[in-house]
Amino acid sequence: MTLTLTRSTLVAIALCGWFVSTPGFAETPVKAAADSDGLEEIVVTATRREERLQDVPISVSAFSQEKLDAQGLRNIDDLARLSPGVAFSRNGMAASSNYNDESSDINIRGIDSTAGTSTTGIYIDDTPIQSRHLGFGAVNAFPALFDLDRVEVLRGPQGTLFGAGAEGGAVRFISPQPGLTHYSGYLRSEASSTRAGDPSYEIGAALGGPIVDNTLGFRVSASYRRDGGWVDRVAWSLVNPADPNTAVTPLRNTETGANWQDVATLRAALRWTVNDAVTVTPSVYYQRLRIGDTAAYWLKLSDPGNTEFRNGNALRNPSTDPFWLAAIKFDWNLGFGQLTSNTSYYSRDQHSTSDYTQYLRASFTPSPYPPAGAAGYAQFRDKQNNFYQEVRLASPDPAARLTWNTGAFYSHLNENIPEYIYDKTLDSEVGGFLCAAVACPNGLIYYQPLTQSIDKQLAAFGEASLKFTDTLKATVGLRISHVSFQSLLNYGGGFQGVALLTSDTSASENPITPKAVLAWQPDHDNLFYASAAKGYRVGGANGDVGTICDTAYAGGPGDLTRLGLPVGPDGRRHVPGLYASDSLWSYEIGAKNTLFDHRLQINSSLFYIKWPNIQQSVYLASCGEQLTANLGQARSEGGDIDILLRPIDPLMLEVTVAYVDAKFTRSSCAGVLTFNGSQCVSSDGSISASPITSKNDALPGAPWSVTTAAEWTFASISGRAPYVRIDYQYTSAQTALLPNQNPNNAVTDVTLPGLPTTNNLALRAGLRFTGVDLSLFAQNVTNEHPLLFKSRDLPAPNVQLYFARSTRPRTIGLNATYRF
Repeated sequence: MTLTLTRSTLVAIALCGWFVSTPGFAETPVKAAADSDGLEEIVVTATRREERLQDVPISVSAFSQEKLDAQGLRNIDDLARLSPGVAFSRNGMAASSNYNDESSDINIRGIDSTAGTSTTGIYIDDTPIQSRHLGFGAVNAFPALFDLDRVEVLRGPQGTLFGAGAEGGAVRFISPQPGLTHYSGYLRSEASSTRAGDPSYEIGAALGGPIVDNTLGFRVSASYRRDGGWVDRVAWSLVNPADPNTAVTPLRNTETGANWQDVATLRAALRWTVNDAVTVTPSVYYQRLRIGDTAAYWLKLSDPGNTEFRNGNALRNPSTDPFWLAAIKFDWNLGFGQLTSNTSYYSRDQHSTSDYTQYLRASFTPSPYPPAGAAGYAQFRDKQNNFYQEVRLASPDPAARLTWNTGAFYSHLNENIPEYIYDKTLDSEVGGFLCAAVACPNGLIYYQPLTQSIDKQLAAFGEASLKFTDTLKATVGLRISHVSFQSLLNYGGGFQGVALLTSDTSASENPITPKAVLAWQPDHDNLFYASAAKGYRVGGANGDVGTICDTAYAGGPGDLTRLGLPVGPDGRRHVPGLYASDSLWSYEIGAKNTLFDHRLQINSSLFYIKWPNIQQSVYLASCGEQLTANLGQARSEGGDIDILLRPIDPLMLEVTVAYVDAKFTRSSCAGVLTFNGSQCVSSDGSISASPITSKNDALPGAPWSVTTAAEWTFASISGRAPYVRIDYQYTSAQTALLPNQNPNNAVTDVTLPGLPTTNNLALRAGLRFTGVDLSLFAQNVTNEHPLLFKSRDLPAPNVQLYFARSTRPRTIGLNATYRF
């Protein structure tokens, strides 16, 4: 498929939607049949109160459980593909990651950074669960898409109501409430087969209803899903062992379908109506994700065109990620306002093992291909214990001329990511220099028992809306916070050339995040708005690095010298102890229009974002370490449009188009160097280096994304309604260079490609009757295998071992759901 779109095209489409629906420009609506259902009205809580999606002056996508099932969405990867302006990638083989297949990168409208805290807030109900990027071992957790009331994707900063974790936007997973008046249930089962891969299957059930009518209700659910692997781990041999760039020949499978994963969930909730004014809702959610191995494959061992994906890793890369979230929510109708208190505790103990055999040889020997019997690995753990308390008071009447929502928030986050690297033979392979100065007992070449961050936040927030007239409304919001963090570090070993490094660093800030919205709603079916909002992300601390990170290599200066870091009193160069917070301003205009007797719905928006002093990860190639610095300034601009049409009762059509152009607007240098127009130089001219980012470098993400869907429901036969459905997703290729692809930058690898064009076609046919939905489906029908990600351990001429990722091959299966 070839699709040519421009920014002016998107602007024209969006403005067309506004003009067609504005009074004075609209055609006479076509009357629907008297028994027409039209389009479903969706209720969301994007503003922390229940409102129709069409009344909310925010760009929001909402997915009900029914929609998730109809489109076959089972995880965050699937969800992001169908959310305009949202980019999601698995980046476990990138320089800032640890080869764990759970490692991911999510951004909304181009706001993306692999350093510091997350730029996107991830919420289960009212509790944020995103991680801070501490070293290489931090990975975000995402809940499974089972037994949800809905998922809301909020585009743009949500700092006023959702805090520092939602600088670019938020994704909210909202659970069903226990029933007080009637019983409801949900069952789902699925079985599928992937081309050249192992089978997948799922089973899950949920039940809720009254224990005591109108007083006490419950909701319980449990699910298990296993996704079979399609990447085989193989033994291999070098065609010419003396040549590190030689061909590699696969010999035999050591594990078929190694990249399997499974996820199990449990949830229980009660709802107790104490009296007419007070309701108490305690809940607990548990999830355990297991991953067998990476889905990254070796290019030299694979043939994607024939659906042959192989990795030659010496060891597996398994991961286990259990977490639980307990919460208790109080709702109290005070008459003059609705008081809500949410207390929650989030506990997580993710642990994984990463195969470092090839990486260590690429770093310390002439060839990345290890000798027979070599085995190096890293053990990681991401331990989180987080406490949250929020209290909100909202005005009781959403239709009043003045409405308001105010509250206070407190959080105490404790996250630690220990890491240990073992390799029993590496020191002897490099002539004993690795462990000459620092002992390596039992092959322990690196130990990091403590990489801990303790974050505290206390905030007061408020938002008020005033209707000047029946159609014109202004909203202002403000969040005032006091945030503090303490960073505790303890690590060392032969890998860094130092026995022990320790640090205890702390800092605090008082950010203010305002918001302003002007909305015009001439009637029930049309809304136009303009908004300005600030997003914020807290700063953090760097750990120092060993002397090996400033050792001269390849005839040039060491990494810390190249970055312009000054020499300290001890005669060594040290990385900065702290990096500052960053913030952005987002400006948006949008419209939400419902036309033709609720047969057509058009939601559109245009945005401009300015983001200075971005927290960025700087990779130190000579020693495999990294630091975080505030570098560069970026702007992101674009828009999105979602068109939903039911021209006749049996047919539902949907088209979404999103455009994002996110680029750095100036070149930036690390350390004390400044950019003089062509390179980074020190004040005395003694040091010159390339920039870390250059003007017009792109932030990750496809410029254009398009999704289309069509569903036809045939006439009912004896109460059974057959249907067919088609879903298609397209993303355009990345055209601008990322910082790590630009040859003018300091840390670069020009051999790595940008994001490719992707196409994904899904088909479904089924039968619905009395709450049952039986369907046959096919995902990735055309068996596309785009090169989504390509990497290697080091950008060095002798390291020609490339890793890559692609999409799951064609998958065909059966699905059954039942709701009552």
